[in-house]
Amino acid sequence: MIAEMIAAACTCLQIIAPHLQEPQTVRCTCYLPTGHRTADGTVPYEGIIASNRDHLGDMAILLTLDGEYIATMECRDVGGHRKLRNGTAIDVYRDSMDRAWDWVHTYGDYVQIIWIPAEG
Repeated sequence: MIAEMIAAACTCLQIIAPHLQEPQTVRCTCYLPTGHRTADGTVPYEGIIASNRDHLGDMAILLTLDGEYIATMECRDVGGHRKLRNGTAIDVYRDSMDRAWDWVHTYGDYVQIIWIPAEG
């Protein structure tokens, strides 16, 4: 089952690959539960990020600075910090402070991001 999912994801990436932008390096911080829904009304869950309104609904491929794959996440939230608003940073949702520290210790303060525009 997992192999089939990976094969499907690879096929999908091959189809959209010619349309993908080059990775951008952005500041990457984490945010924690606030008791509020995201900008699009979703109850927050690990696998979402916050950015600016231009990317709300888009998918994001996150890579380390060395180009290693981290995750594919959905932009379901926006943030008030100027770096989030101007697109030079993202916030990765984490369920707990321990999970946030795990992220920071594993990936640091910067990641590369490739935006996949939402369609439909």
